[in-house]
Amino acid sequence: MSPPEKESTPSTDAPPANANAECVGPEAESAGKESACAGCPNQSACASGAFNSPEAQAKAEAEKMSLKQSLENVEHVILVLSGKGGVGKSTVAA
Repeated sequence: MSPPEKESTPSTDAPPANANAECVGPEAESAGKESACAGCPNQSACASGAFNSPEAQAKAEAEKMSLKQSLENVEHVILVLSGKGGVGKSTVAA
């Protein structure tokens, strides 16, 4: 099973973007209390339930709607991969 995708804002369905790799997620009953939480910058917020507060959930939903609105006009996505430099990745992305 792969780890959940990380987001930049608090959400009840994914760990914060700057969380430790083994993060159990802010919605878990043991959030902020697991050994994986040691040293995480979000440990106290997860333990207090701050990521599940109505304000945090409203902010996450607002950002989700804003992102959805920003991407409405995107018709095509081109994936450019290369392990080498100088192949024009930045030029294509612009």
